[in-house]
Amino acid sequence: MFSEAQIDSILYAPIVLYCILGAIIFVPVRFILGRLRVFSFVWHPALFEVALYFIITGAIVLLAA
Repeated sequence: MFSEAQIDSILYAPIVLYCILGAIIFVPVRFILGRLRVFSFVWHPALFEVALYFIITGAIVLLAA
C-alpha cells in the first residue's frame, strides 16, 4: 500500500497515486479495445470508458490493500 507522496513539500493522498496508476494502465487498454473494435458493440462508448477506468482503479486499490 502506498503511503502519502511528497512532491515539492506538498503531500498527496494515496488515492491520487492510485488514480494516476489507473490512468497509465487505462490508456493502452483503451487503445487495444479500440483496435479490436469492441466499442462498436457498446451502447455508449464514453460511459463504457469511464466504467472501465473505475474498474481498473478499483482493482488497483483492492490489490494494494
